[in-house]
Amino acid sequence: MYGPGDLAVIVCSRDRAAMLREALRSIAQATPAGVEVLVVDSGSRTDETRGAAREASVGYVRSDVPGLSIARNVGLASTERPLVLFTDDDCVAVPGWVDGVLAHFADEQVGAVTGRMLDHTLVAGAAPGRVERLTGVLRGIDAGHGAFMAFRRELMLGLGGFDEVLGAGRRFAGAEDLDAFCRVLAAGYAIVSDTTATVHHIFTRADDDHIALYRGYGLGAGAMTDKWIRTRPLIGLAMAGLLIGRAAVAAVRWSDPRERAARLALLTAIPRGIAAASRLPRRGARFVDVDRPAAIALAGAWSATEQP
Repeated sequence: MYGPGDLAVIVCSRDRAAMLREALRSIAQATPAGVEVLVVDSGSRTDETRGAAREASVGYVRSDVPGLSIARNVGLASTERPLVLFTDDDCVAVPGWVDGVLAHFADEQVGAVTGRMLDHTLVAGAAPGRVERLTGVLRGIDAGHGAFMAFRRELMLGLGGFDEVLGAGRRFAGAEDLDAFCRVLAAGYAIVSDTTATVHHIFTRADDDHIALYRGYGLGAGAMTDKWIRTRPLIGLAMAGLLIGRAAVAAVRWSDPRERAARLALLTAIPRGIAAASRLPRRGARFVDVDRPAAIALAGAWSATEQP
């Protein structure tokens, strides 16, 4: 059985110090003593992210190169804990959120555990959570969300970590979490989806930003799908059908114009992502990062890695 001393909670953040402070406050209140908390600064343009980590007395490490998957891989490399749990800086932790995570990893065949992200305005009406064990590559697209996902660290390192071409801060601005889930399942491990464990999502984007968010998700989902089409065509084509079909149904069902526009952006972006990613080189199950973002270095003498 794993305990708090086996777990690291990793929060990647870029230029959102106020949100980060609230996230760290909730983590401190909801997480057992002994859990390591580590902030990964994803190329912030000021030292405010570092300041928020210092105020919370948690670990801090910086990547000068922005990109969410890049930051997550820095987090994987910056802890020695056998289990790592990723959450976002715009989420707040709920008491008991890590208890099930630790318990589920007692099964050696479980490679990842996910929880549920709830919009903070919809918590009261949320359906009861449940626990489900997932196997098979295609179940990865239903496994969970990057706001609450935990992995065996050595497994993720062995798989090469997150695909750094995918995720926020990159052209293919989504699906890095789903891509990781699918690769864990392809390696023969199970994923436990435990929606009784939750974080509350505080920040919601509006109007054009909301549509751009879903467009990025679609590009990322398309790029992820392209990898499977090229390596395991039957799985890749089935994945494309599922993702495009679900996006089409969602676009039709939404009556709210804002949400319908977002789902249409997602729908149209998936095939564009497939086409654009087909021109990218791969190394195994990850893309080769041929267009890496420029580094953002901060002036002044300060440590890029700090422990509380």
